[in-house]
Amino acid sequence: MNIGIAGAAALPGEKNFKKLRIKRIIMLRPLQPLQYCFVLFLTFSIWIDVGAGDGNFVSGVDAKRKIGVEGSLAAREIMKKKGIRVFGDASFLQKRGLAADVISFWHVLEHLVDPEKFLLASFRNLKKSGELIVAVPNIDSFEFGFFERDWFHLEPKLHLWHFSPKSIKILLRKCGFRIKRIDYFSIEHHPTGLLQSFINKGSSQKNSLHKLVKSIRQTGAVAVKASDVLVNLFWLTLGLPIIFIVWIINSLTERSGTFVIVAVKR
Repeated sequence: MNIGIAGAAALPGEKNFKKLRIKRIIMLRPLQPLQYCFVLFLTFSIWIDVGAGDGNFVSGVDAKRKIGVEGSLAAREIMKKKGIRVFGDASFLQKRGLAADVISFWHVLEHLVDPEKFLLASFRNLKKSGELIVAVPNIDSFEFGFFERDWFHLEPKLHLWHFSPKSIKILLRKCGFRIKRIDYFSIEHHPTGLLQSFINKGSSQKNSLHKLVKSIRQTGAVAVKASDVLVNLFWLTLGLPIIFIVWIINSLTERSGTFVIVAVKR
């Protein structure tokens, strides 16, 4: 059974963490509070965040015990300083009975060599009434069909797998879960992915917005071609209404570039 579509080999541990951390800080961290809308006004005993990075997300949840699962030793050390309990990947896969209220995978599943093992570990460590939150890119999206290799969320060097809503439902069911709800609006990742995909389509280099912001933040200089700067300026100003319209249509038709699944035990 072909659960997902395999990509190229991902970068190993520490190098992978550093590259993803830079991307999250520049492109996604300003929108990170939107992740909390899935659990608004609720307090939990235990929250486990898989692929927790430096713990920026899980440190903000309203939980008595916060646990971060992360393959990078450097990232785990950062989390420890924030008072977060940490597990390495191998350690988490051996755990059982943690009885978490929530286990989250924020755009992590597609990076894992064996997603099924992590979902089975999540099943063992989620309490009976707990919820699993999984956010992933959508290979069945309008964006992938239209942008193809320019699709921002394709990331062949980082994403080992790509899922459609159908394929991830099959995988989750195989691991003992049922779908409670699916959010196709995915506010944190979908609009930003659309923006960069449109920019990729008209730029001479991939992810030029990311590179532009990164160069300005790190050196104060613009390390991007003038023509690419103009493409970025267009989509950040006059092109924004187009992005908004496409985002709404894709979300309503369930063809969004990313989606978030909330699942519970069967």
